[in-house]
Amino acid sequence: MRIIVYVLLACQAAVIYYWISDWRQLVTPVGLFIWGGAIAVSLAVLRMGRSISPRWRGMLKMMTAGVSLLAVVSLLIEWATRSMP
Repeated sequence: MRIIVYVLLACQAAVIYYWISDWRQLVTPVGLFIWGGAIAVSLAVLRMGRSISPRWRGMLKMMTAGVSLLAVVSLLIEWATRSMP
């Protein structure tokens, strides 16, 4: 289970990095799949993985919340820029 948490944290850190540095790579189909998949798998691991230590559980919760917030902000930015004349 620990390896899955490490991989998820790495994927979510990469999403945050690409969101800040080069968002065009993140909005490709592969980038969106990784972004959504990391959120979905993280939520599943948090729900089913009771054997994770509280420290890693907290870190995974914070990263998942941060990446989810970035998704909402991205949708709001996209909506705002498309509604401009």
